[in-house]
Amino acid sequence: MKKITSLCVAMLCLISLAFAQSKTVVAKDEVKTKKTTTIPQKVHNVFSKHKKYNGTKTKHVVKTAKVKA
Repeated sequence: MKKITSLCVAMLCLISLAFAQSKTVVAKDEVKTKKTTTIPQKVHNVFSKHKKYNGTKTKHVVKTAKVKA
């Protein structure tokens, strides 16, 4: 009985290692920008020397795809 359970555990470990070795390939590498300023912030930028709000939020997105080996 111990041999059967140890064999099953060993098989599960080998299967998990096989899945851990799967490679990922970058499918898309892009930068997303989003407008975030409100109307009062835009008015502040017009009348102020110190333009505090640039109005964009930048997010770097990397989309990956798994490749079977």
